[in-house]
Amino acid sequence: MHVPDGLMDPLVALIGLLEFLAFITAASYLGSKRLQDKQLPRIALLSAGIFVAQMLNFPIGGGTTGHLIGAALFAILVGPALAVVGMTVVLIIQALMFGDGGITSFGLNAINMAVIAPLTGWGVYHLLEPMLGRSGISGKNIAVGAAAWASVFVAAAACAAELAVSYAISGGAYGIAATVSIPAMLGYHAVIGVGEAVITVGVIAYLWDVSADSFLSKDERLKNRAIWGRITSSKTLQASLAVLVVFALALPLYFLYSSEGMDGLERTMDDAGIEEENAMLASPFGYGESYFAVLFAGVIGFVAVALIALGLLRAIGSTKFRE
Repeated sequence: MHVPDGLMDPLVALIGLLEFLAFITAASYLGSKRLQDKQLPRIALLSAGIFVAQMLNFPIGGGTTGHLIGAALFAILVGPALAVVGMTVVLIIQALMFGDGGITSFGLNAINMAVIAPLTGWGVYHLLEPMLGRSGISGKNIAVGAAAWASVFVAAAACAAELAVSYAISGGAYGIAATVSIPAMLGYHAVIGVGEAVITVGVIAYLWDVSADSFLSKDERLKNRAIWGRITSSKTLQASLAVLVVFALALPLYFLYSSEGMDGLERTMDDAGIEEENAMLASPFGYGESYFAVLFAGVIGFVAVALIALGLLRAIGSTKFRE
């Protein structure tokens, strides 16, 4: 769903950027109110994990593929404000380092995937969980799945509307006509959302099972160990290695489905007969075409997202935001 350069009308892109700046400012302020130092590595790790997860595509049929957005997962685990911040970091690294999503359309991509998607996922989950949670873990899983599906579908609807408005106000010079963009985007992403729901339910069920207090806990045991002991026993390090190992093992899926398949937006552009224009900014890295090249890109992106998210979260949690 990453909108490339040259697809949206400049006015629509500008409005999207201004909206995003307002939302990220509010999210940073609200996130600083609840952010604790002990949460920083975990939230940074979650951002990095979502980055590599987005690299893995799954087929939905007809030569079309989908990939995890992870916004609902993020929001359910850490809350909507911090999810907006974390997803923003993921999108920044994708755009600047790997050319995934245009520079001129960054505001719209961020509105769709870093604002609308997490807020929708969080809202749907907290609407359904009080009712469905009474039936136990199965009810909670249904609430999670519905939230994940809704996050993808509503974000896709917003993107379809942006395409339609761009087409209308530019006389067809930009965007895609509503008669094509709306049914295509909603149709493809209704199916992609099912994959998002399955993955999100699985990840959250696992985290709740093995470490229910990993992200929002108010208590954490104090450790008094040697420096090397702390490093080797660090749950953050262990989780980082686990994420990268799973990514390496799942990477063959990238070659099975990514080379020929298109994601939902790419398929919609193809349906409309629109080709992607050259990116405004040449990215220093690419995702690569061989196993080890893609693995290297994933590791580089993982580290970059984790470090930038950690630094940004520390800045948000500083006293100047709390005052």
